Amino acid sequence: MEKLKKVIRLIGEDIEDIRTGQRGMMTVNTAYTLFPTYEQLQSQMTSNIKDKHVELGLDALIDDKLKNGGDPFVTTSKLPTIDTSQLASKNDLEELKRKVGAGGSGTGGGGSTELKGQGFPYSLDAEIGVTYIDTTSKNGAFKWIKKRAGAGRDNWVVLAGDTGSVRAKNVQSVLGASFMEFRRINSTVEINFGGLAWGWFGIKRRGALGYVPQASDRERNVVILNVNNVPIGFRPVGSKIGMITNDKGQRLGTWYLGGPGDNNQFRLQFDDPVPTDRDIGDIRFSSVIYTTVDPWPETL
Repeated sequence: MEKLKKVIRLIGEDIEDIRTGQRGMMTVNTAYTLFPTYEQLQSQMTSNIKDKHVELGLDALIDDKLKNGGDPFVTTSKLPTIDTSQLASKNDLEELKRKVGAGGSGTGGGGSTELKGQGFPYSLDAEIGVTYIDTTSKNGAFKWIKKRAGAGRDNWVVLAGDTGSVRAKNVQSVLGASFMEFRRINSTVEINFGGLAWGWFGIKRRGALGYVPQASDRERNVVILNVNNVPIGFRPVGSKIGMITNDKGQRLGTWYLGGPGDNNQFRLQFDDPVPTDRDIGDIRFSSVIYTTVDPWPETL
């Protein structure tokens, strides 16, 4: 600004000199050096905005603009103080979601389609089609679906579960360490046998201590699981039958698994009378695999 005033003053003096007849005029090049360049003006404006924004009234102008348009920004100084200790944690929200979902489903309120909890879901009166995750995987069952209305054991079906191998209790007539094992995966059950060398299964000779003949043919049939001793949770829909052989694959007879209509038992039925002078220790079984509609076993 001072330079501009100086230029105006000098121009005025030159005009006066011309008017009065004086010839001491300023050259063009000298006049140009008195004006600031564009770069100098830009630098000066930037410096003024940076260092003199309060003096120039820029802060007040910006505040007015924000007020006039409705403040769309919130500066740090305007943020309210919040007590975060009163806020719900992620776990709190998940638990609330689970509880609301369970309550909403029971009253037809359209709650969550998947619930979570600990243990079997029999007490939950959820809507049909609602699934349930047991976070403890009790007895190997971890995902269920509601198939009928109302609470209760028979209204839920396991979608995903595996009991692992469950050794049968109360086996009879077996030789040495022979065993019978159940395994249930979802609604499918498999029975496996073994315990002796090379996975063989064996029975004692007829008449030996612990040998139990089966009444329908006391010479040829031998009891492995007596009536109603196939465990709940592993019982077939109907009776099943298959073949038993020796280790060479030569037929010895059949195995028989009784369904609900035949007292849930398991026996071996030999083609020839069971020997009284020797044990049979190399029995092999055809596959024993079937479906069940039993509720999931509550004890293993």
